[in-house]
Amino acid sequence: MSYDLFMSQLFLSKPLRDRLELLTSIGYPNETCGVLLGKQVHGHVSVHRIEEAPYPNLDQAEGGFNLNPLDLHNATRNAQRHGLEVVGIWRALPDKCVTRTPDENLPAWSGYSYLLVSITPTGITTLRSWRLTSNRLTEEDLML
Repeated sequence: MSYDLFMSQLFLSKPLRDRLELLTSIGYPNETCGVLLGKQVHGHVSVHRIEEAPYPNLDQAEGGFNLNPLDLHNATRNAQRHGLEVVGIWRALPDKCVTRTPDENLPAWSGYSYLLVSITPTGITTLRSWRLTSNRLTEEDLML
C-alpha cells in the first residue's frame, strides 16, 4: 500500500531509541543495520521493535539500504508473528554527519522509512529518516 499522499511521521519511543543507540554503540566503529518493525496508517509510522540484521548486509554506497533478501524475508515473518510489519530499514554511519538526503539513485521501496543514524564514541548524534514519495526520497518528521 502506498502512503505517498500523506506527510509521513516516524514515531520512535525513548526505549526504542535507547535500543537503537545500544545496537549501534556495540557495533561501533563499524556500520550496523537492521529493520524497523511496527504499524503504519496513512503515513504515520509507529515503530514497536528494532532488530539488527547481520553485517555486512548493505550495498557499499554511503547511505544505501539494501538488506540481504533472506534477512528481509525473515524479518517480515518475525514481524507477522508479532502482529507487525516491516515499516523501515535503519543504518548507522559511524563518525559521519547525516546532513543530506540519501542518494536518489539508491533502491528504495514505497511504504518503508529509511532511518540514518550518525553514531560516535559518545552515542547517537543525529537521527534522520526519509520515505519514497512520488518517486523521490523525502525527509519525514521524526517524532521521539
